[in-house]
Amino acid sequence: MTGPVMWPRKLPASVLNDPRRKAEVRVYRALEAGLGPKWTVFYSRPWLGETATGAEIDGECDFVVAHPELGVLCIEVKGGGITYDPEADQHHSIDRDGLRHKIKNPVEQARRSKHELLRKAQAERGWPSVFVRFRHAVIFPDIPSVPQHLGADSPRDLFATRPDLTAIEAWIKQRLSGGTEQPLGAPGIRVLENLLARPFQLHAPLALSAADDDEAIHELTPQQFHILTAFQEIRRVAVSGGAGTGKTVLACEDARRQAVVGRRTLITCGSPQLAQHIRASLMDTDVDVATFPELARRLGEEAGLLAHGQTPAANKTPELVFDSLSKRPDLAYDAVIVDEAQDFSPSTLVAVEALAGKPGATLHAYFDSNQRLFGDLITQLDSYTFAPIRLARNLRNTRNIHDATQHFYYGPPLIADGPQGAEVRWIEIDEPSVASKAVEEVRRLITTERVSPQDIALLVVSDPDAALVTTALRHHIETGLTISSITDFKGLERRFVVLMATRALSDSPEFAYVALSRARVHLSIIGVAPVLQWLRS
Repeated sequence: MTGPVMWPRKLPASVLNDPRRKAEVRVYRALEAGLGPKWTVFYSRPWLGETATGAEIDGECDFVVAHPELGVLCIEVKGGGITYDPEADQHHSIDRDGLRHKIKNPVEQARRSKHELLRKAQAERGWPSVFVRFRHAVIFPDIPSVPQHLGADSPRDLFATRPDLTAIEAWIKQRLSGGTEQPLGAPGIRVLENLLARPFQLHAPLALSAADDDEAIHELTPQQFHILTAFQEIRRVAVSGGAGTGKTVLACEDARRQAVVGRRTLITCGSPQLAQHIRASLMDTDVDVATFPELARRLGEEAGLLAHGQTPAANKTPELVFDSLSKRPDLAYDAVIVDEAQDFSPSTLVAVEALAGKPGATLHAYFDSNQRLFGDLITQLDSYTFAPIRLARNLRNTRNIHDATQHFYYGPPLIADGPQGAEVRWIEIDEPSVASKAVEEVRRLITTERVSPQDIALLVVSDPDAALVTTALRHHIETGLTISSITDFKGLERRFVVLMATRALSDSPEFAYVALSRARVHLSIIGVAPVLQWLRS
C-alpha cells in the first residue's frame, strides 16, 4: 500500500454527484493521491458535543488527517469565493454563478471540531496519556492564494489554497510542525479509528418484527365475526375453510354468543391440547369444553352407566353417549359447537348430532376441507342438511407461510390477507443431525432473536423424535416452550414454529399441511434434502 488509509475507502455516488460537495471531493482526491502510507484520513466526521449549559450541539469535521508521529489535523473545506463582513460578522461563499451563500466561520468550525474530537479521544481507552499534537486548518480549494493574515485567529499559514493541493503533504507537515507534543503512536491511530470509523451491527431481533406482524394478524381475525351474525338463526351449519381461516376463533366466539343468551352450550373437539386451548379462551363463560372421549365418560358417569373414574373403550364412546342420553335426556344441549370436525368418525358425528337433540337446538360444525381423515366430510354432512358456509380468507398466517402451505392444499382458493412476514427458513441437514439442529434453532430464536419460549412450538412427527429434543430443551419447556407431535397440535398455533421434517413426514401430505400452517409469523423447517425438496415442490 503506497497511499494513506482512507475512511471511507471510496466516496459514494451520493457525494460524487452532489454539486455542493465538489470542493470536498477535490480535497479528498488530493489527500488520497498526495499522502504516504503512514497517514490516515477520515472524511466527513460528524460529532455531538455540549455547550457550557449542557445543551447538545452538533457539528462536522470535513477531514481529520492523522499521522502516528506528527499528530492530528482537523480541516474545514470551503469552496467558491469567500468573503467576510465584520459589521454583520457574517461569512459568505460565492459560487461560480456569482450567487452569495451564508456560511459559518470556517476557522471557528475547524477549531471547535478540534477541541470536541480531542476531548472525545481523550475519553477513549488507549489514548496516549501525554500531550499530543492536535491542530486545525482550513482549505479553500477554489482560491489561488490567501495573501495575508485574515485575523488574529487566522494567520496565513492556517490556510491552504488550490496550488497547495498539489503538495498537500508538505502543507500538512508544516501545520503540524513545531511544539513539544508527543507522538500519537499506533495506539492513538487505533483510538481515532475506533472513534471516527467504528464498524457496528445492531441486530434487529426477529421477535420485534414478528410482534408487528402478529399485531396485524390479530386485527384481521375479528373481521370474520360478521359471518356468525349471518347464520346465527340457522340451526345446522357446516363451516369449512383451510388452515388459518379462523375456524377455531369463530367456533369459540360462536359458543360464547350461544352461552350469553342463556343456552346450555357445548364445544367439543378431538385433541386434548386443542380442548385445553379452547377452555382457556372461554374460561370466563359457562360453555362446557371437552374432547368427545371426555364428554362420553362424563355423560356415562352422570347417567350412572360408568363408575367414577372408569374409562370407556374408544370404540364404545358413541354408543355410551346414545345410552346416556336415552337414560337422561336432560343431558342434551341447546347448542353444540364442533371444532376440527374432520377428525370425527361418522359414528361419532351421529352421536354429536344426538347431543343437539333438544327441540330448537343448534349444531354448528367447523372443519378443514383439506383434511380428510374419515373421507369427504361435506358428503357426510349432507345427510344432516347442514347449511354450508365457506371461509376463503387466511387471517392467521403471514403470506410467506401461507404460500408454503399451498403445495398441500386442495380445497377452494384461499386469499392471504396477512402481512408479508419473514421468509420461511429452510435448513438442510443430515438425517442424524435433525434433532440437534432443531435444538440449536430453538436456542437461536430465544437467545439471538429474543423470542419468548411461550411463543415457540417445536413440532415433530413422532414421539421418539420428541424424546430426542426434550432433555436438551427441558429448561425452555419449563418456561413455556411447547414440544408436540403434529397430530396433537392440530387446530393450534404459535407465533414461531420449528418443524423437524424427518423422512416420516413425507408419508403424509396431510401432516405436512398441518405442520406448515401452524406458525403465525415465522416458520423454521429442518430436514434432509429430499424431504425439504418435497415440501417446497
